[in-house]
Amino acid sequence: MKVIEIDHIRLIQPLLATLITSSYKNDDAIMTASWVMPVSYIPPVVAVAISPERYTHRIVKYSGEYAVNIMTYEYLDNVHCAGTISKKNYPDKFIRVGLTPIRAKKINSIVLKEAIGVLECKVKDTLITGDHELFVADVIYAYINNDKAYSTHWIPAYYKPLLYISEGHYLTIDSNTVKKMDMPTEDRD
Repeated sequence: MKVIEIDHIRLIQPLLATLITSSYKNDDAIMTASWVMPVSYIPPVVAVAISPERYTHRIVKYSGEYAVNIMTYEYLDNVHCAGTISKKNYPDKFIRVGLTPIRAKKINSIVLKEAIGVLECKVKDTLITGDHELFVADVIYAYINNDKAYSTHWIPAYYKPLLYISEGHYLTIDSNTVKKMDMPTEDRD
């Protein structure tokens, strides 16, 4: 076994690359985030880690709301662009990213028309975890924009997730790499 010094976070990637959107006082923000996770099933709660250096951090902090926009591999260039430029330097970030902001259904924010799925969230707690702040939020409303892509789970024939590895590397899956396994009915650790 070879032991090397590495960036430990990369050992748990790839992760789903999402777009976080938020609005506050007529200011809309968008950023790429792969540090997004469910933290409770009942009630539905998710969390996203955002660096205070990011423009979107301030918007989420002040508004207390954000949307998790789930994108497909088809939008790789747009998602990558959103993660590599700042609205501080590009006031027209949405135009540069090339995605369509629309009003959310239940929160006072924008979401993306092109998203295959959306989680609309209200922040219930925050935790400074080091160089990021974790925004823990109740999922107020969740929906998909492609009826064929989801039943009780994503359908690989219609959903190509955008997964982020690191350093600008992305990947996806296809139906040939998905296998259904039996799930036990008894308690499990």
